[in-house]
Amino acid sequence: MSFENAKENLKEFGKELGLEGLTYDENNTCILGIDDEFSMHLTYEPNSDRLYVYSPLLDGLPKDDKIRVKLYEKLLEGSMLGGQMAGGGVGVAVKEELILMHCVIDMMYAVPSLLRAFAPLYVETVEKWRKACRDICEGREPTIEPLKPPQQMAPPPEQGKGFIRA
Repeated sequence: MSFENAKENLKEFGKELGLEGLTYDENNTCILGIDDEFSMHLTYEPNSDRLYVYSPLLDGLPKDDKIRVKLYEKLLEGSMLGGQMAGGGVGVAVKEELILMHCVIDMMYAVPSLLRAFAPLYVETVEKWRKACRDICEGREPTIEPLKPPQQMAPPPEQGKGFIRA
């Protein structure tokens, strides 16, 4: 059932983008190019009923140790409790010289419009961190602007299934 929800989320997201017919491949992954700048990967993992959303922030780590440490410090600071990473985090594949930002959406409880509502914040966050990584690698002090509040939130779930009343 959760994979059906992941498919429905992808379908709704595709409608928003004007890309009817988006589907997952044989690895349960869909990869989208964002403005010819970076890729947004969506991978559904059936064992956990989660949709993993991830994108590269940097391809090729700095050779200079001081710059690399500064980069790692800034990324760790920004990912603390997901505060500046859209609720997600960041990981480094040292051998592959790759830094990824990632977020997780639990498909068991997600409404079909959740990916569509989350994607603008995610893309804005990736763009911000890609610029910060580039600035650090080029010897500039990065400016990390706080995220703007979303202009339009997804409607709250209807009272009933999944609704929590406090």
